[in-house]
Amino acid sequence: MEKKNIHKDHRKRVKEQYMKNGIDSMADHNILELLLFYGIPYKDTNPIAHELIEKYHDINGVLDAPVRELVKLDGIGENAAVLIKLVHDIAHLYRDNAVNSKVNLASSERLYDFVRMKFLGETREIVYMISLDAHGRLKHCIKVADGTPTSVVSDNRSLVELALRFDVTNAVIAHNHPNGFATPSQADIAATQAIAKLFSTVSINLVDHVIAAEDEIFSFAMSKKYSSFLG
Repeated sequence: MEKKNIHKDHRKRVKEQYMKNGIDSMADHNILELLLFYGIPYKDTNPIAHELIEKYHDINGVLDAPVRELVKLDGIGENAAVLIKLVHDIAHLYRDNAVNSKVNLASSERLYDFVRMKFLGETREIVYMISLDAHGRLKHCIKVADGTPTSVVSDNRSLVELALRFDVTNAVIAHNHPNGFATPSQADIAATQAIAKLFSTVSINLVDHVIAAEDEIFSFAMSKKYSSFLG
């Protein structure tokens, strides 16, 4: 016997409001309520949406929350948590696809701004390889490692294989220190030297290694002490 959805009429009204007036006409909890219709078929998602906003303060906070945290909330199952993260990731992909063909990172300021945006809201340490053409235009931004809030494991040889697969000639490595300062650790310094050495064997130029931490940026290329490590 098919389960009856007692919230059907309410869901219809919320959906019609969105279809008629768009997302700007809706409060944050109503946007989440509508989204959760598609991950929670037979429950009233309004109180769940309110609880999410109360816990994470706004839409951005909810979308940034990891799946493992979302599923701890009463009423949020794995399907709903994955749906929330999928929206987050699709939004980032849409933004990246929309701007990548127009992004020129030849200046250090533009590069640092780009890196800051990549790590906005991230709570885990992540490594990206940014591929540039000869004029500094962005070709690819590839996530190569995804770790914990304090550490990330990146296989340097796998990094070279990935660079060759994407036909990288000029690369910037970027990673974040979500719970610390942008100052490079001894592991960061050693990794930079190892990557530069491996890249040089396949004619790839390591342009920079950039570390982001909140509002701080550290650049190996701009450091008198470490710029020679790039090769």
